[in-house]
Formats: sequence, C-alpha cells, structure tokens
Amino acid sequence: MSILPLLFLAATIPALPPAPIGDSLPVYSKSPDAIIFEFTDFGGTKSTAKARVTPESALAWCENWRAGTGENMPACAKSVLEDQAGRIYEASANCQTGDLWVDGKHYLFNGPDQASEVFTGYLSVKDAETLKQVGMSNAEGGRMLGADWLTLCPFGLPYDQLPVQSTFKLGPDETLFGEYMGHNRSTVFHHEKHHVIVYAEPKPSIAATIKPDTVLFRGWHVPNEWLSGVAYTFKKGCDPAPYLVSGHYQGGLKLTLTGKAPVREGCKVIGYSDKSPNASLVFDLAAH
Repeated sequence: MSILPLLFLAATIPALPPAPIGDSLPVYSKSPDAIIFEFTDFGGTKSTAKARVTPESALAWCENWRAGTGENMPACAKSVLEDQAGRIYEASANCQTGDLWVDGKHYLFNGPDQASEVFTGYLSVKDAETLKQVGMSNAEGGRMLGADWLTLCPFGLPYDQLPVQSTFKLGPDETLFGEYMGHNRSTVFHHEKHHVIVYAEPKPSIAATIKPDTVLFRGWHVPNEWLSGVAYTFKKGCDPAPYLVSGHYQGGLKLTLTGKAPVREGCKVIGYSDKSPNASLVFDLAAH
C-alpha cells in the first residue's frame, strides 16, 4: 500500500488535524455534554476550546438519565437548556509546558494517576497552587480534567517532556518497556511509558520508505483499556497528514484505533472519511 500511518516532525509545535469542533468538551460527570463550537490554536501553546449545551445534547442527556421516569423528554431538554441559560464552557492549555486552565482554575499536567487503585494509568493533573493531585472521583473531577487536557493536547505528554520527532529512541539510561505487535504485516513496538508506537520491523514493501523507530502513533494509553491520540498517513512524495484516532483493546490481544482518515487528491488533503483504509488501524499482540 502507498499510504501508511506515520508521525512527522513539522515544527516545534507539530502539525495537527482539524480541531474537533462538534465533539464534546468534558465538563462535569452526569451533566449534559457541552459541544465544542470554537477552537483556537489546537494543540499549541494557547489551545482553547469553547463549548455549550445544545438542544441535541440536552435531549440525549434526558434520554440517558431520565429514561423510565415517565418524564416528557422534550420538556426535560427544554428545562436543561433553560438551566444552562447560554452558559459557555471554556478550557485552555499550553501543550508545550503542561499548564491547563478550566473554569478559570489553573492545573498542571501530572502524568499517569498512581494515587488511586481504580483509575491507575489515567492522565492526572495537580492543582497549580497546592501542587496536590486532583482526586479521580466524580466529585473531585480529576478524570474529567485529564480528558480536558487530551481534548486540547491530543499528543498526550507536554512537548517539553517529549519533543515531537519523526522517530523515537530511548535515552541512554532508559530500559525498553512495552510490547511488540503485528500491524499490517509489519512489526511495531508500543513504548508504554512514553505512549508512542513505532515501527520495529517494517514489512519489505515499505522498508525503503519506513525505517525502524519511525513513529506511528503518539497520544495517551491506559494499560489494557484504551488509547487516544494522533496518527499520520504517509504517501510517497507528500507531506504526512495527521488525524485523530482512539480505540480499545479487544480481549487483551488486539487493539483497534479508529478515526476519520485524510482523503487526498495527489498530495493535498481534501477531507476526512471513515471509509478510508486508514480509518481503522489494527494491532495484534499475537502476530509479530
């Protein structure tokens, strides 16, 4: 195949796909989804999303949380919208340094949660004033804040911690940690501590173009649960094209990442489609 997922260094702040306008911005547990309607500097040093509850998200919340109560769903949705009274939710981040602001409060990127047994591995933040990790319970909101970071900064680790490069190699004092997986007849390696997947043994048909240690994916990984981040398609003679992907492990042996992949005319990206061959990336832990 001539098109393969690939990560590429374009600049200090990397090229990213279009911002996820129309997706939900994590706000509060069990509250109606706030839908993103404006995004500036996606993935940059002033990445900012604005969102509001829509008639559709209000109705979806009513149907999910009020089902079986006998309540009139359109009336419920109308009440939800009245309660919101035009409220705008806003979150911003400096994806280079790890700073996050939600509802005017300042937080700092804090890596994988290691303080709770239930949510170990989820992205955590700490209060910028107290330097204490925000708890991961629904009431404390730590998981939602971690999800906010990934919405604003889908590469996961701040660029100051892990500079974006087209290849990834461990430092001299680091130990290999992760797992090999088969992918489209190539072997890849998932560096779990860095949340990066690289080609380990490219198949012969792409070996002249894709070298070992070429980054295939970078984002965030919760062990045996899910991955979310950015993959790239690569076409010979063209600049790589990024797209957002996410997925889950199936039975502990397979991982599938999906997302609307770039559609090209020549080298130019003209749109994104879930019908593209690159819209589903399958990794098999048993086939490498």
